[in-house]
Amino acid sequence: MPATIPTIYSTLLLTILLFLGLISFLRGSIRDRTTDALFNVDKLTDDRLLMQVRDHFQQRAYKVVEIDPERDIAILLGQVRPSVFLAIFLTILAAIGLICLGLVLGILIPDLENLWWWLTIASPIAGVFYWRGVPREHKVSLQLLPEARLKVRAHKDEIAELQRSLNLEKIEN
Repeated sequence: MPATIPTIYSTLLLTILLFLGLISFLRGSIRDRTTDALFNVDKLTDDRLLMQVRDHFQQRAYKVVEIDPERDIAILLGQVRPSVFLAIFLTILAAIGLICLGLVLGILIPDLENLWWWLTIASPIAGVFYWRGVPREHKVSLQLLPEARLKVRAHKDEIAELQRSLNLEKIEN
C-alpha cells in the first residue's frame, strides 16, 4: 500500500514531537533534584539518631564539612558518580529516536534515504551529555528541629535511601 503525502507528513510531525520529548528527557536527566523532607524521630534519642545518620552517610562516602551548633545544622558533601546504566540507556534511546527521524526524512526526501545511518552515529552524544552534565558533588543538610523532628535537604534519592535504611517516618508538609 503506497504511503500518501498526508500520512508521511503526519508521521514526520509525530516523529519530531517524539524527538523533542527525547530531548526533554535528556535535559531532565541532569536536572538538580534537591528537595526537603521532614522526619518524625521521637522514637530515637538525639545522640542515637545522630550516630545512625552519620554512619549512614559515611557508608555512602559523604563527609561532614560544616557544623553550625547554634542552628543545629550539619552540612555534608559527597562525590556521586553518574550511572553507567543511565548513560547507556540514554544513548540507546537517542539512537532509536535518530533512526526514526532519519527513516521518516528518508521517505519524505528520497535523496536522504541513508540519513538514518549517519544520524545513528551521533547517538553517543546523549550519553556524553548525561555523563558530563550530572553534578558530581551532592550536598546534604541535616537539621534537628524541636518536637523530635529531623529536616533533611538532599537529592530525592538520598532522602529515600535514608528513610528506607533508618526506617524513619516522613511527615508531610
